[in-house]
Amino acid sequence: MIKQMKAIYRGRKVDVWQVSRDNVQPDWVKDAFEHNGLRWLHGSGNKVRIYWPAVTRAKKGIIRTILNGISASFVSIAGGSASMYDIGFEGDVIDFTNSKVVTAEKFAKKYRIVSED
Repeated sequence: MIKQMKAIYRGRKVDVWQVSRDNVQPDWVKDAFEHNGLRWLHGSGNKVRIYWPAVTRAKKGIIRTILNGISASFVSIAGGSASMYDIGFEGDVIDFTNSKVVTAEKFAKKYRIVSED
């Protein structure tokens, strides 16, 4: 089982975390849960809602975050502001560095683990 780790994606080191209630949470995951960037969905113990601007607030601005993931995400515009959400299922991997969620199968094909805790 993948916990928290560093991986290589397209020649670059990235921070990733496999969605699970049982896995150790790196600091960026803890921070995201504290600031409502990550939230377990009620009625579904295995899905997490990801609000990218809150998750990536320390690394990127909201506009860059939205532009990076707009094609695969739910975007809502209300009151003049845009917000971006993704849904991660248990076993999916959140790529914090690139602001995206990938399935475990895609992660195994496209990423290479360089350290795991």
